[in-house]
Amino acid sequence: MKEKKDVSFKEYIKIAFWSLKVIWQISPSLMIISLFTEILINLRSLVNVYITARLIDELIRMATTEGTEVNELIPFLIILLLVNLAFSALEELRHYSMRVLRTTSRSYLQKLAYEQCNFLGPQTLELPEVANSRQKMVDWINFITEISTNVVRIISSFIQALVAGLILLSQVPLIVPLILAMSVIYFFQRKYYFKKDFEWQTNDEHLMKRRKSYWTSSMLTDTGDIGEISITGAFKYLDNIFNKFFNYYNEGYAKIMRDSSLSSFLLSILSNVIILFGYLQVFAQLLLEKISIGDTTFFMSSINNFYDGIQSFFAETVAFRDFVMKVREVYNFFELKPVVEDGDIKLPRLDEAPEIEVKNISFHYPNSKRKIFDNFSLKIKKGEKIAIVGANGAGKSTLVKLLSRIYDPQEGEILVNGINLKDIKLNDWYKNLGVLFQEYNFYGQLTVEENIYLGKSVKKMDREKMIEASKNADAHEFIQKYDNGYKTIMSERFEGGIRPSNGQRQKIAIARFFYRNAPVAIFDEPTSAIDAESEYRIFNRIYDFFKDKTVVIISHRFSTVRNADRIIVLDEGKIIEEGTHEELVKKKGKYFSAFTKQAEGYVI
Repeated sequence: MKEKKDVSFKEYIKIAFWSLKVIWQISPSLMIISLFTEILINLRSLVNVYITARLIDELIRMATTEGTEVNELIPFLIILLLVNLAFSALEELRHYSMRVLRTTSRSYLQKLAYEQCNFLGPQTLELPEVANSRQKMVDWINFITEISTNVVRIISSFIQALVAGLILLSQVPLIVPLILAMSVIYFFQRKYYFKKDFEWQTNDEHLMKRRKSYWTSSMLTDTGDIGEISITGAFKYLDNIFNKFFNYYNEGYAKIMRDSSLSSFLLSILSNVIILFGYLQVFAQLLLEKISIGDTTFFMSSINNFYDGIQSFFAETVAFRDFVMKVREVYNFFELKPVVEDGDIKLPRLDEAPEIEVKNISFHYPNSKRKIFDNFSLKIKKGEKIAIVGANGAGKSTLVKLLSRIYDPQEGEILVNGINLKDIKLNDWYKNLGVLFQEYNFYGQLTVEENIYLGKSVKKMDREKMIEASKNADAHEFIQKYDNGYKTIMSERFEGGIRPSNGQRQKIAIARFFYRNAPVAIFDEPTSAIDAESEYRIFNRIYDFFKDKTVVIISHRFSTVRNADRIIVLDEGKIIEEGTHEELVKKKGKYFSAFTKQAEGYVI
């Protein structure tokens, strides 16, 4: 097991203040209410017992004095009633503030998490160490709220112990250091087992296997995966993967908890002996007539309050360490910077298509040393329509990701109108870019019109352009047949929603692309789920609609690329052929061979 580096006192304070600052941003007033109500409520027992002690002494006096009446006790009862009502109101106020703060914080912390993921970008998130860090963040982000609650309890427990301790020092001072010594032993016992618990959960090997197991679990609950899993009989194998890890993991965790519980029980025996010793001291004071029966009750309660306050203080301090260790992982994730750094050159929305030059780039994915491109170059003229074809693994989709600046090449540069893409502000580049990825996004929780509108959601929705985009994508006709038309939700998992076919989903995604109408348009296998007739119509519209744009088309179907200005044939990250469809057919090379096979009905 890899040893985790402990947290310094300075780092404890830094992370605690960072967590409190996050919660403070949600609601300063609720935080203040939580703190003061917790402090006052922790003193409730002492206040009640003090009033009760005075009431008992008054009862004893009345019982031994002739001519007293029960109504003399009314002032005591009224005080007791008012105190209890006040504390009940404080209890409700505390519950209100803590519940609202806890509920509100969930959505707020979730928002912080996806904002940071968006800031980091896919290239950073795909790094193994960042993936581990992200998993820890997902697991433990709500501990930010726990730290806030924990700090409030530490302060209130300390004040409770301080007040009770000062009371005890006046009559039974010996019990104070004994309880303190016992609590210190408790502290180190809890600290030891909290550390074992934390290291078991954060062990790198455990974390990696837990991620894999959760991934397996999500596949076993996803309706899109269950079908194939059932047909192939893969359920038992995947179920065994999940069970094998968690049986081992949970058994190890249970052992830590068993050992912790057993040692805590043994220490509790000693604690009870010390408390009984304190009671004997109080009884001795009573027998010596130094205190009254009411005082005896009050001091016995003070012993319990002091013990509870000290125990709670040390327990919350140990918990604080555990929370900080976990929130440190969350904090570290939020401190990460993207691997793809933003540029500083502003790029306006281009009125005409740009020239793009890929110049001597070399690239390999972060988790691999195999180069996809090695000293690769490609120049795309302004307004040129190029198509890129090639076998799987040739580098087609990787080139799309590099042009989209999801990744940066390790060597070389990509120029847009002569400017290095790395130097251009990312958001400015994205304003000029439209990409339909092979694994495109589809938002089942949204309506048809929302799915299309997301292509250019920075501007007010334009219904006419949306319908035009849908017609260009061959989608308008079937959308009109939905019961709610463009207002139809795109998943049957929501009331009133439907389950569109894969072809319909892809056409709606293409409509989103048309609606975006960017100066640079990139299509990565845009019609893989669409029938040949619709595909033919859509591509004719693409070439016509984007006639003044720079267009890059990735496709396996040669019927979709033959009208491109230039066709690039990629093989293992290299351009092996290029030219128009007619020129490549005449060469009778790899393009001609693949085109011929596809024309004859073979899959390539």
